[in-house]
Amino acid sequence: MYSPSEENYIKTIYSLNPGTIAVSTTAIAERLQTKASSVTDMMQKLADKRLVNYQKYRGVQLTEHGRLQALKTIRKHRLWEVFL
Repeated sequence: MYSPSEENYIKTIYSLNPGTIAVSTTAIAERLQTKASSVTDMMQKLADKRLVNYQKYRGVQLTEHGRLQALKTIRKHRLWEVFL
């Protein structure tokens, strides 16, 4: 189980680029309206959980497990939208 914050970061990375191109931490920070340093901290946490491949100054990519988790999160959020 992942925290809502982790799910939002994973979902944001997927929405910015569902493919294999790396997403910059700046783009993630702009989308989530947060500081780039906060994004960097979270990317390191997600990398420890093997959800993303993160390299400093090169951006971040979802792993296969991260991509599947992003799709599950998007599906869960869409289901909640239908009920609400």
